[in-house]
Amino acid sequence: MDQGAAARRLTDRGLTSAQFALAAGLSFLMFALLANLVVVEYGRGALRSALEQGVRAGSVSRSLDVCEATATDVVGQLLGGAMSDGLRLRCRIEGEGVVATADAVFEAWVPLVPDFEVSLRVEAYLEPER
Repeated sequence: MDQGAAARRLTDRGLTSAQFALAAGLSFLMFALLANLVVVEYGRGALRSALEQGVRAGSVSRSLDVCEATATDVVGQLLGGAMSDGLRLRCRIEGEGVVATADAVFEAWVPLVPDFEVSLRVEAYLEPER
């Protein structure tokens, strides 16, 4: 029996590359999850900014159409693309103020992670009529 063949079978050469591949794959998944969280927080901030500007414009003009148009315009400038798909923006008058709400779902980039659902509400008092 060839002693060299037996010695080669018993070495741990190649095991390091399998461990590296596993560690690199897990590292990539963690990086993708972290990047996805950063993008979701950016989307949440963009939605909040759009709602604040829409409510501000709607409270000054006392018009729900202006509120929704302004919020939609800001969302188009800040998000656009796939992130704004399925987004619902609504403005309404409640009591003495204008209320804008947004519901969105941001898709997860990593398998087995649920999509991120975002619901925001912003209020502002109506400006007095001049």
